[in-house]
This record gives sequence, C-alpha cells and structure tokens, in this order.
Amino acid sequence: MKGNIRVVVSTKKLRYELNLRRNITILQGDSASGKTTLIQIISDYQSGRTGPGTEIVCDRKCIVLAGDAESAIMRLKTLTEAVVFVDEQERFLYSKAFSEAVLASGCYFVFVTRDGLNMLPYSVNEIYYLKNSGYYQNTRQVYNSMYQVYPEAEMNKKIEPSLILTEDSNAGYEMYEAIGQDIKVPCDSAGGKSNIAKYILANKEEQILAIVDGAAFGADMQSVMHVLEMSKGSYVWTPESFEYLVLQSGIVQAEGLSEIMENPGDFIESSEYSSWERFFTCLLDNLTRNTIYAYSKKKLNPNYLTRGNIDKMEKLMHATGLFD
Repeated sequence: MKGNIRVVVSTKKLRYELNLRRNITILQGDSASGKTTLIQIISDYQSGRTGPGTEIVCDRKCIVLAGDAESAIMRLKTLTEAVVFVDEQERFLYSKAFSEAVLASGCYFVFVTRDGLNMLPYSVNEIYYLKNSGYYQNTRQVYNSMYQVYPEAEMNKKIEPSLILTEDSNAGYEMYEAIGQDIKVPCDSAGGKSNIAKYILANKEEQILAIVDGAAFGADMQSVMHVLEMSKGSYVWTPESFEYLVLQSGIVQAEGLSEIMENPGDFIESSEYSSWERFFTCLLDNLTRNTIYAYSKKKLNPNYLTRGNIDKMEKLMHATGLFD
C-alpha cells in the first residue's frame, strides 16, 4: 500500500475521521476520548454486530486484530492491503514476533497506545491523539478527529547551539561535523537514537541541537520532549532522515526526483519499505550507484564534503530557520 488512506467510522452518535499517510500511525488520547470505542465499532462492524446507522468508509478493508499472539500473527499474514487496528490492551502489540510480522506486511496499521513501540520504526509526524471536538445529545454526532502530537512545523526562532548532537557516528555525523566546523560548533554522537534523551539530560548546561531521523524516531520522541522541558536551551530537529536532506539539497540531480520529494508517500510501497527513512536511503543509493557520489550510510563519500556541497546542506538548514 502507498499514499494517503482516508478512514471514516460513524454511528448515529459518533464520527471518526482518520487520514493515514504512512504504514504506521499511532493514536493516543486521554480516558473517555473514544479510542477504545473506535476499536469496538470497527470490530463489531466486521463481525456484523452493528445496527443501522453504523458505517465505515474506506477504500481498503478495516480489520481489528485481537486475542492471542499466535492467532493474531497468523491472521495478519493472510491480509493484503488492509488497514489493521490494534488496541493497547492486546499484549502481543509489544512483542518482537508481532513487530516482525508488521514489518513484513504490506498493510497499513493504526496502533492505539500511549506507550512507545520501540521495536517499530514510525514517524514523529504520525503520532496523533483523539480530540473530542463537540458533543451533541440524542442522535447527533460527536466528531472525533486526529491531531498531531508532534506537528510538522518550522522553528519560529533561530537558535545558537553550543553542540550539535546526532544519533550515531555514520555518514550524517560526518556532514554535520563539517557544518559544525563552519559555524564553530562541535558535533557529537549519542551512540544510538535511544541515547538522545539521556545525552541531553546529562548535558543540561549545553544548548544542544539534536538532529534525528524523524521518519523512524517516533518511539523515542516522548522521552526526548520530556528532557527538553528541563533543558530550555536545547532543541530537537526531526527531518525525515539524513538521506532525505541530501536529496533535498540539490547535491544529487535526477529526472523525476523533485516529484518524488514533493509527494514521497505516493511512491513508498509499505510492503517494500518499513519506514520512509529506508526508502530515502535506498533511493539515494540507487541514484548515485556507479557515480562519483556513490552513497554509503556507514562512511560518507568524500565527494559530499566539498565546499560547494557543504554549502548546499548549510543553505537547506538555514532555510528551516535553525540558525544564522
């Protein structure tokens, strides 16, 4: 599956509207926000237990997985191009076996959970909470919509970091280190995305600009946002991935690239790519293979570190309002 999938679930009194942009969407919400009710309506609908007035509008089949892990995984393996809902009360949601089945699937998933799913790569921009936007008695509808928890937005002020922090010490680190040398700001690696929050917390005196691969950082975002509240001078920047920025920068030129970058979801098949980060890595690898810009994630090709290419990456960062 690829592209946006719209799901409308309604009864005589309730209406939910979801716009799914990627293979994994996380749905949060306070008690009584309607999360469990949404799952129950879909479950009842698929088993024929709903009465008149209940409707699900979606161009894909909507399925609720429940029960024991083995049966849920077996059922998932039989599904193709479905929208699969799982509630947080299902313990298999947090298992390694289920996560592996999700990554091998071509379906879209909506996970209703307030906890991070650390074994799954999902975007910081696909974490939503249900917000009740109105209540009407009798047969009128309660409209429930999704609101992003960590919305995509440009920073509203430029920052002056004393340190640039990256997830690891691979290709992205080498580029950010070169940029840091230009602006006289040191660069360091957290040694893995799960260490970003701990690093910021341990260095609260620093004004840290943490740069992470937003396309796969969803499970770690809550802990990072928590420590940022205690470190008022630090920030986290969540571009899709380093490879995404390279493709956006103009370093690599290719026919049709601008169209892909404008609407990547229309080109990313969920059965092939578990996250957008993997898609952009594969795309950059394919476009540069057997060229002077042949890309390796582990070690950055020196041709990316020319003066002109560093300038292109800096210009892209300036355009986001990160710093002067």
